Amino acid sequence: MFIEVTPGFAVRLEETQDFKRFKLVIAADRADLAKLRRALEGIASLAEDGPAWVSEDWLRGRAKDAAWQEGLSAMIAVARKYGWVDEKVKTIRAHVEWAGGSAAKS
Repeated sequence: MFIEVTPGFAVRLEETQDFKRFKLVIAADRADLAKLRRALEGIASLAEDGPAWVSEDWLRGRAKDAAWQEGLSAMIAVARKYGWVDEKVKTIRAHVEWAGGSAAKS
Protein backbone atom coordinates (compact mmCIF):
# COMPACT_ATOMS: atom_id res chain seq x y z
CA MET A 1 0.00 0.00 0.00
CA PHE A 2 1.07 3.55 -0.40
CA ILE A 3 -0.02 7.00 0.60
CA GLU A 4 -0.19 9.38 -2.32
CA VAL A 5 0.04 13.16 -2.16
CA THR A 6 -1.35 14.51 -5.42
CA PRO A 7 -0.06 17.61 -7.24
CA GLY A 8 -2.95 19.50 -5.58
CA PHE A 9 -1.81 18.25 -2.12
CA ALA A 10 -4.74 15.85 -1.65
CA VAL A 11 -3.81 12.75 0.36
CA ARG A 12 -5.19 9.28 -0.29
CA LEU A 13 -4.36 5.66 0.50
CA GLU A 14 -3.80 3.50 -2.60
CA GLU A 15 -3.32 -0.24 -3.24
CA THR A 16 -4.81 -0.90 0.17
CA GLN A 17 -4.56 -4.70 -0.10
CA ASP A 18 -0.79 -4.70 -0.69
CA PHE A 19 0.68 -5.10 2.79
CA LYS A 20 4.16 -5.97 1.52
CA ARG A 21 5.18 -2.52 0.25
CA PHE A 22 4.64 0.62 2.26
CA LYS A 23 5.66 4.05 1.08
CA LEU A 24 4.70 7.68 0.70
CA VAL A 25 4.51 8.80 -2.94
CA ILE A 26 4.61 12.55 -3.40
CA ALA A 27 3.52 14.03 -6.71
CA ALA A 28 3.13 17.51 -5.18
CA ASP A 29 5.72 20.24 -5.63
CA ARG A 30 8.77 19.38 -3.54
CA ALA A 31 9.65 23.08 -3.27
CA ASP A 32 6.49 23.80 -1.26
CA LEU A 33 7.48 21.82 1.82
CA ALA A 34 5.33 23.94 4.16
CA LYS A 35 2.17 23.17 2.15
CA LEU A 36 3.16 19.52 1.92
CA ARG A 37 3.62 19.27 5.69
CA ARG A 38 0.21 20.90 6.22
CA ALA A 39 -1.39 18.35 3.87
CA LEU A 40 0.23 15.54 5.86
CA GLU A 41 -0.70 16.94 9.27
CA GLY A 42 -2.15 14.16 11.41
CA ILE A 43 -1.11 11.62 8.76
CA ALA A 44 2.67 11.64 8.57
CA SER A 45 5.73 13.62 9.54
CA LEU A 46 8.26 14.22 6.82
CA ALA A 47 11.94 15.06 7.05
CA GLU A 48 13.45 16.95 4.12
CA ASP A 49 15.78 14.11 3.11
CA GLY A 50 14.61 11.07 4.99
CA PRO A 51 11.76 8.70 5.65
CA ALA A 52 8.24 9.62 6.64
CA TRP A 53 6.66 8.45 9.88
CA VAL A 54 3.00 7.56 9.32
CA SER A 55 0.35 7.62 12.02
CA GLU A 56 -0.94 4.16 12.87
CA ASP A 57 -4.21 5.73 14.03
CA TRP A 58 -4.68 7.39 10.64
CA LEU A 59 -4.01 4.11 8.83
CA ARG A 60 -6.39 2.20 11.08
CA GLY A 61 -9.09 4.76 10.37
CA ARG A 62 -9.00 3.99 6.62
CA ALA A 63 -11.00 0.75 6.95
CA LYS A 64 -13.12 -0.99 9.56
CA ASP A 65 -12.96 -4.42 7.91
CA ALA A 66 -11.51 -6.95 10.39
CA ALA A 67 -9.48 -8.79 7.73
CA TRP A 68 -7.90 -5.51 6.57
CA GLN A 69 -7.07 -4.54 10.15
CA GLU A 70 -5.40 -7.94 10.63
CA GLY A 71 -3.35 -7.42 7.47
CA LEU A 72 -2.27 -4.01 8.72
CA SER A 73 -1.34 -5.48 12.11
CA ALA A 74 0.79 -8.12 10.38
CA MET A 75 2.52 -5.45 8.28
CA ILE A 76 3.27 -3.41 11.39
CA ALA A 77 4.61 -6.50 13.18
CA VAL A 78 7.10 -7.07 10.35
CA ALA A 79 8.11 -3.39 10.39
CA ARG A 80 8.64 -3.63 14.16
CA LYS A 81 11.25 -6.39 13.63
CA TYR A 82 13.35 -3.90 11.65
CA GLY A 83 12.93 -1.04 14.10
CA TRP A 84 10.57 0.79 11.74
CA VAL A 85 7.89 1.40 14.37
CA ASP A 86 7.99 4.19 16.93
CA GLU A 87 5.94 2.70 19.78
CA LYS A 88 5.95 5.96 21.72
CA VAL A 89 4.06 7.99 19.12
CA LYS A 90 2.54 5.02 17.27
CA THR A 91 4.04 5.68 13.84
CA ILE A 92 5.41 3.44 11.09
CA ARG A 93 8.41 4.32 8.95
CA ALA A 94 7.69 4.73 5.25
CA HIS A 95 10.04 5.14 2.32
CA VAL A 96 9.46 8.43 0.50
CA GLU A 97 9.25 8.41 -3.28
CA TRP A 98 9.11 11.72 -5.09
CA ALA A 99 7.23 11.53 -8.40
CA GLY A 100 9.58 12.08 -11.33
CA GLY A 101 12.18 9.70 -9.89
CA SER A 102 13.76 11.92 -7.24
CA ALA A 103 13.59 9.83 -4.09
CA ALA A 104 14.45 11.08 -0.64
CA LYS A 105 16.93 9.01 1.38
CA SER A 106 15.25 6.56 3.76
